[in-house]
Amino acid sequence: MTGAPASHAVTLVATFAVFASCAVLAVVLVLTKVGREGRRRRQAALVAPLRPHLIAVSAGEDDGTARAVLAAADGPSRHAVTRAITDLLGKVRGLPAEELVEVLDRHGSLESAMADLRHASAVRRAQAAQLLGVSRVPDAVDALVAALDDKAAEVRASAAYALGLIGDPRAAAPLLRAVGAPDAGLPAGLAADALLGMGVGISGALGDALADPDPRTRTVAAHLCGVGSFSRALPCLRERLALDPDLTVRETCAQALGNIGRADDVEVLARHTRASHPLPLRRVCAEALGALGEDAAVPTLAALLHDPDPRLAELAATSLVRLGPCGRAALDAAAHERPVQSALTVAALQGVLR
Repeated sequence: MTGAPASHAVTLVATFAVFASCAVLAVVLVLTKVGREGRRRRQAALVAPLRPHLIAVSAGEDDGTARAVLAAADGPSRHAVTRAITDLLGKVRGLPAEELVEVLDRHGSLESAMADLRHASAVRRAQAAQLLGVSRVPDAVDALVAALDDKAAEVRASAAYALGLIGDPRAAAPLLRAVGAPDAGLPAGLAADALLGMGVGISGALGDALADPDPRTRTVAAHLCGVGSFSRALPCLRERLALDPDLTVRETCAQALGNIGRADDVEVLARHTRASHPLPLRRVCAEALGALGEDAAVPTLAALLHDPDPRLAELAATSLVRLGPCGRAALDAAAHERPVQSALTVAALQGVLR
């Protein structure tokens, strides 16, 4: 009989411990929120007297007076001005942005940020990378490239973001390699966004990345070739579509060929709509044929209207709609097919058909 009271006591202790833990967590959350709000108010109070000068510089209406006042800020006010300028640099371009960066430089903030890239705190390293990025400091490229190997994910992400803002194509190859880095890679979308800001200078790096051992790097490279119209990569895209062991890479190459391919790519894409290929790839190639916009794709797409996979047939019908009068003629011949009816209904709702 003594077992039941003991068990009840253990349950009560465990319940009390859970409630105590929840109470402690709630207190911590409240204190954190209060502390954050307090810091925000202190920041606003420190910036308030200098706000007219910040506005004058960011609006391009400063004759040098406002910059001088901002540069003369010291102590806590200097730190507050640095944070305010960092926020403004995400919204301001041209000469006003350059003048705001000049204030940061006179504060020594950019030099401090370069040093902070090696700080023990991951938060400080990430903030330093972001400041160098929004300030578009070209001399920071090598240090930011090194930060792509940082052990902290937030620092790697901030470094990639900063490199995209600076836009130096020298960072393209390291960014692409970082996508496939084992256990410390960059998210593909983040790397792609950063690379898109670097212009045509990344063409060579993309070509090399299409042969990278890691499929994530090859996928990002293929995607960028398509959205950035890097036509020099067409031979590599065709080869990867045919031979790559990774299905996602093959699908991305097909999408890229649909965006930037030539008339010869009708046959390349059509070949990969055959039943011997994986169904996801066949679907992507059917869509890509519509994006390519060549009338020579009509026979292949028309044949796919009768495919056993209804989704593939519907995609083929949608691509025929995109091909205009020539494609519509093929659709009229199969108007009774359900995929054709679905594609025409969607096209009418989207305003494609009149």
